[in-house]
Amino acid sequence: MELKQMRYYKTIVEEGTISQAAKKLHMAQPPLSVQLKSIEQELGLELIIRGRRQVTLTDAGKLFYRRCVQVLSLVDLSMKEMTDVMKQTLRIGITSSNSALIQQKHIVKFMKDHPSLNVRIKEGPTSEMKDLILAHDIDVGIVRTPFDANNVQTFYMKKDPMVAVGPADVVNDSMDHMADYKSLPLIVHRRYRSLIADYCLNSMQFYPNIHIQSDDCRTSLIWAETLGGVAIIPRTALTFVHKDLKTVTLKDKELYTSVALITRKDEVLSPIAQEFLDLFKERY
Repeated sequence: MELKQMRYYKTIVEEGTISQAAKKLHMAQPPLSVQLKSIEQELGLELIIRGRRQVTLTDAGKLFYRRCVQVLSLVDLSMKEMTDVMKQTLRIGITSSNSALIQQKHIVKFMKDHPSLNVRIKEGPTSEMKDLILAHDIDVGIVRTPFDANNVQTFYMKKDPMVAVGPADVVNDSMDHMADYKSLPLIVHRRYRSLIADYCLNSMQFYPNIHIQSDDCRTSLIWAETLGGVAIIPRTALTFVHKDLKTVTLKDKELYTSVALITRKDEVLSPIAQEFLDLFKERY
């Protein structure tokens, strides 16, 4: 049986009638009916009961349709993978708190050294990046601790302190501990809320005034500039900061986080993905 016959059958089932499937396939109805009959004769089974308005699948027809979908999906995926190999495609996932890393000079150089490289970037929270890795939707995920490292291979980079970013008339260089922000409205990324709150409660016996929670560190910076609050974000998440905002690195080591690269366990990466991974490992 040829793959095109499977595609014919799949189209008939999904369109509901042979005539509608013929239109979708840009062919005449009689040849398509002949192809369907040929498939049934080869299998020795009736797959479709022809109706005036719509076809009805037999039990064998339902099973054969599922198998057609599986086979054709695998063929399409294989063709896409071969095309990606020829085009040299790098599929990476990154969290918002790591987005500023793409601006680093060595990453820019890497991209310029591979002018024909196709880069596919997906953005989202760390949990989503892990799911994308396991689903084979990306090859390398750039995430940040803390996270559940089970089921993935993890490479931890150098630990990164938090920074406080706020109005220059509110924040100054001497305010380098969380205790200095006890009475100020804070803007934090949702995933760091527990880390910051637990540290303040357990180590300094006060509950921080978390005024705004965001899902993106860049959004935290915008809110800090707009409302005059203080954003607490990882230092490597720091993008362009308005001149009226002051940035101070916090010395609270309990709040340090680490950038981590994740890949699938026991799987050989493509040469370009391995080169990208090695670049980060060497740099950080």
